[in-house]
Amino acid sequence: MVVSSLSKRAARLGHVMSGWSKRAANPVFLSALNVENFRGVRRGHLSFGETTVLIGENDCGKSSLLDALAHVLDAPDAGPPEFEAQHFYRTAGPSGGIPAGPIRIELVFRERHAGEWDAPELAALGPLPTGRPPGPRQVSLQVTAQPPADDGPGNTDWEIRIPGAKGPPSRNDRTLLAAVRALNPLIQLRGGLISFAAPSPCPPATSPDTPAAEVEALARAVEAHYQALIAGASPQLERELEEGFKAARALLERRAVAFHTGGSLSRLAIAEVLGRPANGIDRRRLAFRSSSAERLGVLIFTAAVLRHLPAAQDRQARPIVVIEDPEAHLHLMTLASVWGLLENFDAQKIVTTQSETLLAAAPLLSLRRLTRYEGVVRQWRVHDGALEPDELRKLSYHLRARRGEASFARLWILVEGETEFWMLRELGRVAGYDFDLEGIACVEFAQCGIPPLVKAARELGIEWHLLTDGDAAGLSYVEKARALLRGAPAEDRITALREHDIEHCFYQHGYAAVYQRAAGIRVSARHATPARNVIHRALRRWSKPNMALQVILAASEPGSPGVPTPLRAMIETCIRLARDAPRRGSQEPLPSRKPRRRPPR
Repeated sequence: MVVSSLSKRAARLGHVMSGWSKRAANPVFLSALNVENFRGVRRGHLSFGETTVLIGENDCGKSSLLDALAHVLDAPDAGPPEFEAQHFYRTAGPSGGIPAGPIRIELVFRERHAGEWDAPELAALGPLPTGRPPGPRQVSLQVTAQPPADDGPGNTDWEIRIPGAKGPPSRNDRTLLAAVRALNPLIQLRGGLISFAAPSPCPPATSPDTPAAEVEALARAVEAHYQALIAGASPQLERELEEGFKAARALLERRAVAFHTGGSLSRLAIAEVLGRPANGIDRRRLAFRSSSAERLGVLIFTAAVLRHLPAAQDRQARPIVVIEDPEAHLHLMTLASVWGLLENFDAQKIVTTQSETLLAAAPLLSLRRLTRYEGVVRQWRVHDGALEPDELRKLSYHLRARRGEASFARLWILVEGETEFWMLRELGRVAGYDFDLEGIACVEFAQCGIPPLVKAARELGIEWHLLTDGDAAGLSYVEKARALLRGAPAEDRITALREHDIEHCFYQHGYAAVYQRAAGIRVSARHATPARNVIHRALRRWSKPNMALQVILAASEPGSPGVPTPLRAMIETCIRLARDAPRRGSQEPLPSRKPRRRPPR
């Protein structure tokens, strides 16, 4: 039987989605990537889990590291990777500089559980010794490319290292290289899940009565309905969605079409495909719900993976799926549906995103925050055991679910209440700074506590600064923060107001009239109402957010007292810390200079 390229991809999709835990799956697991002198990365490292979510600023090295991974894990029969002159990291100098040295890319694979590498699918790698001390074993594939003498490709060598094995590493063995690649095929979905390209033509199956032809017909239907929806050309888009969803569901319900003559097609209930709970939601209901967003998510995800899945791979292969910015062109509801499917897609997943919604759904321990300074890409992550279980629970809810944007920041200003949260961003603007451009986020700590936030900031490479009131509670917060300084200067991390709270701070620094007007109090020379009473009456009449707005409007007017001195000093400190965050992350000392102030708008 001759199976077309599309039918092979469709069969492979059903095979991957069909619940690997119910049979012996490929135990090869990509645990780490080490890169030297590739593109814009002088040195970089990434660690991986079952699902890894990469975040970071633009130009932090995400694309270069993923390109290095793709360069090595090419098709099994493609031979060794080739590197051109533009692939080499170059030192600064005339004419674009010179290559800093050879490219080295190392992929580290390990057992997830001790002893599982005794599986027969790893026989091509030869005998794998038991680790010392006994524990998960690992195999590393290292590729080295020398800079070319001209514009042609450089010489490339590769070796398979097996710690504990007798004899030297296996060098330039095409069979071993193909075996590693076959066990870990790479599926790359770039530019989001929606592709506007026309489908690739493929030959039909030889016989219309074969199981492969049925799978191929479903795959063609998925592609056709997907294209109609994306193009918006059909006058009956709801019907296209319904029919496309039915075809995608039927395709996912099929599995294990053999890639040889005599293979048979077995069925699997959709509940088995999508049945693993994710984030407390039972995804078994997903395929049967009438929500258009959920149905569109199933169709988009199925079509995207089908397009990029290799046509023929080892039956024991477990793909590595790389999805860059899946949120592109997707509504939040559809994105949530896609993420639920992605979680249940039994492959190793690597996702890059700038979406706060997707970040809120991702497990905190799966995050990898990347920073780059002078070509060195550093990975920041929350390690196992860094937070207590209760701290992790509070942080996961409070920080990611409510303030997902904070994970993208360079610095957190930890604030106690809603007034500070509302006011500080605008106060920065009045002082001549833009918190968004500087990478500064305000994070409330009242519902979570200071220690979990400081621990998470330290693990993720995010600077932090605490702003507290001058009351008894504020003093206790200061003591908690001092215990977490680790030798850092207190003035870089803590600002404690002298006044009872931030409202009293503004009252004492030129904004008494604003609160008096809001309180409806006429001040006379004979009788002065205490500040505490004025502020209390103003907040009761206007609420804290509205009073914060009134103060900001007053601060923005010409001739206003401006930002109170202690708050201005805190803002200047936070700007300096944020701007020097990459340098500080690379273990270089923080300069003592003051940041250049932008003129107020």
